[in-house]
Amino acid sequence: MNKKKPNIYLAVTIDTECDKGKKWKLKQPLTFKNIYNGVVHSLQPIFDKHHVKATYLLSPEIMRDEKSVDVFKSFGDSVELGTHLHAELIEPQANFECTNTSHFQNDFSPEVEKAKLENLTTLFKDTFGYQPLSFRAGRFGISADTLSFLQELGYTVDSSVTPDMKWTNQVSGNVANFFGTPYQPYYPSKTDFRRKGDMEILQVPVTVMNHKLSNLPLWLKRGIKLNKSYEHVVFNYATNFSKPQWLRPTYSDVETMMDLTHRYLKVTNDNDLFLCIMFHSNEFEIDMSPYSLVQSQIDKIIDRLDSYLDWLIKTYHVEGIGLSEFKDVFDKKQLN
Repeated sequence: MNKKKPNIYLAVTIDTECDKGKKWKLKQPLTFKNIYNGVVHSLQPIFDKHHVKATYLLSPEIMRDEKSVDVFKSFGDSVELGTHLHAELIEPQANFECTNTSHFQNDFSPEVEKAKLENLTTLFKDTFGYQPLSFRAGRFGISADTLSFLQELGYTVDSSVTPDMKWTNQVSGNVANFFGTPYQPYYPSKTDFRRKGDMEILQVPVTVMNHKLSNLPLWLKRGIKLNKSYEHVVFNYATNFSKPQWLRPTYSDVETMMDLTHRYLKVTNDNDLFLCIMFHSNEFEIDMSPYSLVQSQIDKIIDRLDSYLDWLIKTYHVEGIGLSEFKDVFDKKQLN
């Protein structure tokens, strides 16, 4: 008897930002060519071709640019729109003349972070006329309070977690440690977003894995700190210097993304699977990100994304849905 193929629920999430360049430097005054051209002519046509509902997570400056807003309104129900916080670009303590967006949310006091999230959410509602449901932190830099704030503000899904990774802000020294988070969606604990708990906001981790860590118990991985240089040395040798694999066409070729998909299916014992691709809108326009300085780099990213979606959809039963729609599907599966 042939084994039934698993259902794959796919969220393609795009951190949607202004034009940047080498080392993620902002182009001042702000420009939005990556929206007007890259998203419209290079990116969205791929999703239309494959009948995938993409989720554009909008940074504050996008919502202040009338032409960009018109672009996303023109897509209608074929896309989902959510929010994405780069803290420099919204009050309080904004820096609209910044040349980079280096802050984590956890660089700020809880009061300031909450106010920024409130202002971001209000900006979205004033711009589009409805409540945003999905969110991702800029640079993945959530704080211990972020999910509680988002839940209070009416969000139902966050996707700021990158399993098997730790991010360190080289300016502030603050960290976002995701060692020990599940690979699949989960309801987090209010006291530790890496653990399962009883919050109402669903955490949808970005699809990323260090395969050397995939079989370790979560509680053991949560003990990985990497605060000292010798800890990095021990970690690198223990994992044979392996690097995380991303479901991200900027970083990974098609074979790597296929391999990662198979590894995720192994973790879920070939049961139904949730996948979350992420990348940036400005990776699809020339000289607007470090990964797209010339046309050949963009062509490579486009080909990878197109080819991976083509393979995935032909190989499995795939539903390409909005990020917030994961919650309904996940909840129904928990009841079955």
